[in-house]
Amino acid sequence: MPQRSFSCLVGGELRKVVRQRSNWVVPLAAVGVGVAAGTAAADQADLLHEGSFSLAIDIYRVFAAASIGALMLALSARLVAMEYRLGTIRVILAQGVGRLRLLLAKLAALGLVALPSLAALTVAGIVFVAIHLHQRPAAVVWREAWIGALTVVLSTMVCGLLGAAAGAVGRSMTFAAAVAAGFFPVDNMLGYLLPILGNATGERVWSDLTTYQLGLALNHLPSVLMGRRAGELVAPARPVDATHTLLVIAVYVAAFVAGGALLTWRRDTLE
Repeated sequence: MPQRSFSCLVGGELRKVVRQRSNWVVPLAAVGVGVAAGTAAADQADLLHEGSFSLAIDIYRVFAAASIGALMLALSARLVAMEYRLGTIRVILAQGVGRLRLLLAKLAALGLVALPSLAALTVAGIVFVAIHLHQRPAAVVWREAWIGALTVVLSTMVCGLLGAAAGAVGRSMTFAAAVAAGFFPVDNMLGYLLPILGNATGERVWSDLTTYQLGLALNHLPSVLMGRRAGELVAPARPVDATHTLLVIAVYVAAFVAGGALLTWRRDTLE
């Protein structure tokens, strides 16, 4: 049996994403998550008395990161875990498709979904900021705009890898969906609770732990890159710099990649 080309594998995975009707509601839910996060960011930014352009950038950046992040988490978790739930993984492997090659095809398909989503968010962001500046004129700070865009792209990548890793590790739609839906809410909630626990016990270690949380690192990255409080909802309880924040994110990304790839490659397929 001739081996299918990588482009054919990617096309097949892309069709799974597009043609499943259950995936059609995911973008709407993701936008709802983004609106909730953006509204909270707007309240936070108002308290900081930011300038007009910074205010618009912070609100929209939080909205865009939450929306595309929720989209990538849901789609990646479903796309990887569904093969095990439906039992199609053994059929695909029997056709001569390598396990890691299949996982890479799924990630490539997710990337193809993310690109037009990011493009649409960019256009919507330009319109949002333009309307905001028309109402409250201010100078455009291009450096902040580029930093905001880059942090949204990074968040998109991290969320896609997290969802894929959850699907590969759990091999269950229930487990993958639970991780996709609960990881960042739980992570951010711990960002509130750990400092309280530290104050109650007098132990600094609880506050120090917040500097190693993925969600808080992603929240805090725009602030350390821009050199100001950038509308983050939950921040690490201890001061950290850009190098520390990027290293924390890089370690989590490496863990997601290594864990998902290793378990996909080594574990037996019994489904």
